[in-house]
Amino acid sequence: MITFIGHVSKDVNVFRGNREVLAGGGVYYGSFAAKSLGENVAVLTKLNLEDYQLFKDMEDFGINVVWMKSPKTTSIENIYPSDNPDDRTSRVVSRADPFKEDDIRSVSGIVHISPLWHGEFPEGLIEVVREKATLLSGDAQGFLRNVGKDGNMYYEDWKNKDLLKIFDVFKLDSKEAKVMTGESNPEASLKRIMEFGTKEILMTTREGVYLARAGKILFHPFGEWTMAGRTGRGDTAIATYLVLRDKLKDSEKLIKKVAEITTLKMKKRGPYRGWTS
Repeated sequence: MITFIGHVSKDVNVFRGNREVLAGGGVYYGSFAAKSLGENVAVLTKLNLEDYQLFKDMEDFGINVVWMKSPKTTSIENIYPSDNPDDRTSRVVSRADPFKEDDIRSVSGIVHISPLWHGEFPEGLIEVVREKATLLSGDAQGFLRNVGKDGNMYYEDWKNKDLLKIFDVFKLDSKEAKVMTGESNPEASLKRIMEFGTKEILMTTREGVYLARAGKILFHPFGEWTMAGRTGRGDTAIATYLVLRDKLKDSEKLIKKVAEITTLKMKKRGPYRGWTS
């Protein structure tokens, strides 16, 4: 069982002037990918129940969702000004309530903490989940991406990077890695982050996916993909990794499979639902 914790998001994506509203959020994309790969999946999330229909397909797909009531649903506008999928500006339209300790009392097994903004999952709860999880994974986005008073989102280095040692697995992208280390070179940034004590790091870039573990850094490129399928790239990669981590012991075979599944997801809009081409 893998439990994903984080807000779902009513995403407003703008690419080349085209605007569309879609279901989103790390827990949304990640849970579909994990379920498609045969894993039992649970999601703990918060939203205004008036938006339930937008995310109902999670339950229809067989995902066990705990819907927690909030006055608002998190909604984020993402603007892609170019063909570079890592070049985007984001603005928060609304935010659901942050998580509390009572919300996470029942978690166990493999847990992936996947917040959309810093403060959504208070840092004090990381150790609480650590005590309950057999394997703890986290997403850098929820600790680096801050919300200004005007709603605009901006990245800022995580002041409490000592908490990285609590995680077994940590997921981030190339932009987040540069914010954390100041390094533009992927391998250099991974080496810096490893110094904080995280055992395994999964990093996605425009070109492919990196895995740092057991003192080694491996890379496998993505195949062809589309901008329409870009959203959910990292969430699909980390979900695939968590499902296959103990099934594919060989790190090179594992990272290759993660890249292959993530490529398939990026060919189409929406979450990965098990398609093969």
